[in-house]
Amino acid sequence: MKAALAVVFSALCLNGSVLAAWVTPKFKLNTASGWTAHGVANGLATPRTLVFDSAGHLLVLEKGTGIVAFTLNSDGSVASKTTVLSYSYPNHGLALSVDGKTLFASSSNTAWKWDYNATSLKVSNQKKVVTGMDNDDHVTRTLLVSSAHPSLLIVSRGSNNNLDMGATASSGRAQVKVFDWTKLPSGDVGYDFTSQGKILAYGVRNEVGLVEDGAGRVWGVENSADNLVRVRSGVSYDVHQDNPGEKLHLLGDAQSVSSGPNYGYPNCFSVWNPSSGFPSSDSFKTGDWFVQQPNSSAIDTAWCNSNTVKPKLLFQAHSAPLDIKLGPKSDPRAYVAFHGSWNRSPPTGYKVVAVPGSISSSAWNPTASITSTTGYVDILTNSNVTSCPGSCFRPAGLVFNSDGTRLYVASDATGEVFMLQRS
Repeated sequence: MKAALAVVFSALCLNGSVLAAWVTPKFKLNTASGWTAHGVANGLATPRTLVFDSAGHLLVLEKGTGIVAFTLNSDGSVASKTTVLSYSYPNHGLALSVDGKTLFASSSNTAWKWDYNATSLKVSNQKKVVTGMDNDDHVTRTLLVSSAHPSLLIVSRGSNNNLDMGATASSGRAQVKVFDWTKLPSGDVGYDFTSQGKILAYGVRNEVGLVEDGAGRVWGVENSADNLVRVRSGVSYDVHQDNPGEKLHLLGDAQSVSSGPNYGYPNCFSVWNPSSGFPSSDSFKTGDWFVQQPNSSAIDTAWCNSNTVKPKLLFQAHSAPLDIKLGPKSDPRAYVAFHGSWNRSPPTGYKVVAVPGSISSSAWNPTASITSTTGYVDILTNSNVTSCPGSCFRPAGLVFNSDGTRLYVASDATGEVFMLQRS
């Protein structure tokens, strides 16, 4: 009996985290019909990004701590945990090369790479890939290795503040750029983000979530601006409650682009709810561009329509989308992690949603258009969003297992990982 109890105890207490076949989540996991959810791990230090390696280990980047690997049981629960990297600088980005032998992680200023062994769970030979990315605000640097072009690393850098009026094509801010990680500058200095690499997109305020579809086209989700007003005839109208919409962008092929287009920020914003704060004289519809204050430089809605690229779909304002993953071919939907609002009453977000779509010639597209406010459905929700953020999980990272039957979700605020599975 004592030996049996010892085995049970060792399964429950491992590396300071509570691990078992399943763990009890801090807050109730409410799922859509046809789905079940389980707590997989807790006691983590701000888990942000999730990746599966070539041996089936679930890698988790813990902000300010490093990277751990979970070995999973056949049912998707955790069997053991191993520390892959103890390093205080990485804060968000995590990716693997297509062959699984190179690991990437990022801080607010730098993206690194390591040689990675998925059997031993060891890293070595640390090198800088990209540097010069520090900001006053928006400090996440999302990383994506292109499956279509395996030598390319795609890196997102947000704006310097809420309304970064200096975020131009040459600024290196509010951009997604592409770098050849197999041909680094000599001397372990890495590429300079601002002056080197190719621009995949600029005018994207904070494109935290990135994913590539089967046709090699990169999609991104943007956290749009806060506290916006609309100024007409000297009068300021507060439109921030339900505007601007968060965005789903089609950014294109990472290799074919030479200098990406302007996606609007910091001048052009998307109307989510035209009835929320705008003066009646505007006559906006969902999906229209608006500017805060039409000015003498001719920055107005007409300028936005002529000079920028609109998103393909919008989400409720202030949802804060932090990750996006595409489902398997049998489920042509995009899954998006809504981290949740900070300046909206009542709060919104704090959930995982699915965006219905279709696949043609390997290219994914959402079913709904930019004029829709119902282009996605809830999959995982908190019980009472009005109690958020204090009494809620906050989805930050997503990853499917190799056959697409299980979706793992990182909640940074509660230090947990969940697993979603079709019931």
